[in-house]
Amino acid sequence: MNKKYLLYITVLLLSSVLLVGCTKKDVDYDSSKIDIVGSDDKKVEEEKEKEPEKEESRDSNDLGYLSNPDEFGKTKQSIGTQSENEYTLESLQDTQSNGYHSFNFSISTVAEAPSLPSFTVEPVLDKGVYRVTIKDIFKDSSGIAYQQSREINKGAITGIYRAVTSVPNTAVYEIGFLGSNAFKLDYTETTPSSWDISVKVSYDLKYSPPTIDFGSTEFSSDEQTITGMESSDGAKISTYSYSVTGNTLKFVFSVASGTSNPIPTVEAKYDAENILEVKFPSLLSDKIPSWGSSITLPAGIAVSVSRAGETSVYRFGGIGAARPFKLSASQSPNQVILEIKTN
Repeated sequence: MNKKYLLYITVLLLSSVLLVGCTKKDVDYDSSKIDIVGSDDKKVEEEKEKEPEKEESRDSNDLGYLSNPDEFGKTKQSIGTQSENEYTLESLQDTQSNGYHSFNFSISTVAEAPSLPSFTVEPVLDKGVYRVTIKDIFKDSSGIAYQQSREINKGAITGIYRAVTSVPNTAVYEIGFLGSNAFKLDYTETTPSSWDISVKVSYDLKYSPPTIDFGSTEFSSDEQTITGMESSDGAKISTYSYSVTGNTLKFVFSVASGTSNPIPTVEAKYDAENILEVKFPSLLSDKIPSWGSSITLPAGIAVSVSRAGETSVYRFGGIGAARPFKLSASQSPNQVILEIKTN
């Protein structure tokens, strides 16, 4: 009996030890588990604190403000001198900057005595442009063809247009503007024989455009009209130019008025003899000096010019048939544009 009681007591003691050990093991596990979860939470919080804030991308409509408006003006500016060196316009790029748009002309030469080329920017207010004239340009790689443009349409800057000129080895570009846009001429010498010349034109953030009829967008043989300004508004034609691209003849009238809308009223239609007649019914003046004579154009086309009172008429003959044409207009540069399919 004593042995049985002794064995029973021994079993009870061992069971108690095992139970205490198991209980302590569970407590240690739970405590350890809580510590791990708390540590993870702390790391997550630290990672959130270290995570950099994302920068907001700038809206292309946010044109910014000039930090140096006193450096911009509206009068003629020039750099460089004319020489016998031959220059290449390597590229013409434009970029949006803070408060202004930059037109960057990259120019180089292989001359033994390189010098900064003659580069002039001057306002032509009746056309609504800043005219850029670069002398001694023997190769032009701007990527803009004659009488073509690159649109900007930001802050009352319409774009940049490559003009036709009769002066040899001269590049002429016109930067169109509609509001109170000023400019700054600057340059950087990138190598002893190359330069980056920039024309920086300020944005006009207060400009509100007028309603203008820009004419047709499609070619047609039907009558086409543009409703615009008349002689009482100061409507006038100052000059003309023409070019041929592929099978299209482009005849451009440079126009102006005394109002915010520079485009005059004009109509174009074929008569019974398939002569395309372009009529400006109400002009204060027309400075094209060919009254009673004709202007010979490419593709066998000739235009006769007449003026009676306030009306100017241009008759395009030699087209051969009532071929499709397009009568349109542009602002800055201020133009009425006639395009005729030649075949």
